[in-house]
Amino acid sequence: MLSVAYLSYLAPEILIGVWAMVLLLLEAFLELSPRAIASLAILGIIVTALVTLTFDSTSTLFWAGMCKWDGAAKFFHLFFLAVVALVIWMGDEVQSPVSHGGGEFVVLPLFTTVGLMLLASANDFILLFVALELVTISLYILVAYQRRSLVALEAGVKYLILGGLSSAFLVMGVAYIFGLTGHTRFDLIWRYFHLYGHTMSPGVGFGLLLVLTGIGFKIAMVPFHSWAPDVYEGAPNSITAFLSVGSKAGGLIILMRIVLGVFDIPSASAIWVPLLTVCAIASLILGNLAAIPQRNLKRMLGYSSIGHTGFILVAVIGASASLTGKINYFSSDVATGQVAVTVYLVSYLLATFTCFIVLAVLERRLPGLEIHHLAGLSQRSPILAAAFSLALVSLAGVPPLSGFIAKMLVVLVAWHSGLYTLLVFTIFAAVAAFYYYLGPIKAMYWSEPLDETPIHLNRATNTVLGVLIVLIIGTGFWAQSFAVLVNGAVLAQNSLPSPPVALIQH
Repeated sequence: MLSVAYLSYLAPEILIGVWAMVLLLLEAFLELSPRAIASLAILGIIVTALVTLTFDSTSTLFWAGMCKWDGAAKFFHLFFLAVVALVIWMGDEVQSPVSHGGGEFVVLPLFTTVGLMLLASANDFILLFVALELVTISLYILVAYQRRSLVALEAGVKYLILGGLSSAFLVMGVAYIFGLTGHTRFDLIWRYFHLYGHTMSPGVGFGLLLVLTGIGFKIAMVPFHSWAPDVYEGAPNSITAFLSVGSKAGGLIILMRIVLGVFDIPSASAIWVPLLTVCAIASLILGNLAAIPQRNLKRMLGYSSIGHTGFILVAVIGASASLTGKINYFSSDVATGQVAVTVYLVSYLLATFTCFIVLAVLERRLPGLEIHHLAGLSQRSPILAAAFSLALVSLAGVPPLSGFIAKMLVVLVAWHSGLYTLLVFTIFAAVAAFYYYLGPIKAMYWSEPLDETPIHLNRATNTVLGVLIVLIIGTGFWAQSFAVLVNGAVLAQNSLPSPPVALIQH
């Protein structure tokens, strides 16, 4: 039973979950249009965000210790609410409407967001698994929602099979860890090693490897990346953006909670640091080199997202106390691993959604989404060409845009942590990314248009693109303030789940 005093910490999940069920009932009995459902969904998201903002960031364990509320949990609750608001708006306003079940297509991302928010607060492997399944099962449906499209069906089948396999790896790893430590709560497993002096047994190490394998699928980390390009190509644009930002961020949160919050001890770091190092290097190389020959824009962004996973993994490795010797990762120095990850995710959100909003608009007006279809876009729609160019340049890491700040923080983390090998591959990947990101820009500005018909945007699309452009530029120009703001937002997170401030057992 959950104490009423701590029920408020689950208010965001409860509000979104209940509102999603109410919207399904309204759609069924009142026959509301998908647009009305989308408007009501966004209203519910705004209310939930305002409620979340009223919570403080004091580190607190509740629900028998299964959940942890802290600065990071609050920040990522708001992060996921922003993501789902953009996803629902895209699905209703920008991209081609789905041929059937428009209301359910709006509501399903809300259930996904409940799972993502639970991931941000998870302090227990059981809750982590339940939340992750809530995310992935709803995404299985959303990816293959256009069931009359063979490409969408292929993407859905691949995502279902590999997603189920990854869940099997994850739950098997949890079984090994629980069987040998006797705990599923992160803080109790941490005490098992740090306070009671137990060493890392081979069985627990094997369980950790299985858990990391399961998470690797979720974040499209090499060698568990094969689903990403096909799923990105086959899914609707709004869902592709959701996968690229929301699902990846959820996986990275639990990765940090586990490796930095539970297993950041020398015996465990000897397992996960080399593993993540190899995976980071492979992701940096394969993601960026495989993106170069891609002609389809969604596949190109799919491979590039694998490369971005490599960048973020470098920051995660650099946050390890086993490498840095620091227990408190948060300080006035903004070049810390967790801050670098968070800044990178925010920057990635801004640029990625800008890209997919543009692609969603173009998909309805162009014969395809190949690079050559962008020829002369600057003449047909200057705002679309400018937005897409700025987003790609930000993803490439060109100063003074937000993407440059994100990659620079990763480089600083690698340098300060002595990860010089990773630093070399990081710089190589950043340079390689310029080649394929500049290809679409060349087509838009230096090629003659295939069709000279102007592309007109409605006021809402112009406004959203304008806001995203301002944020991409603004967070780059005011980089120090941006990083300090993020640092302050997650300052209450303590990666080591040491004795809790408050704990409700009943």
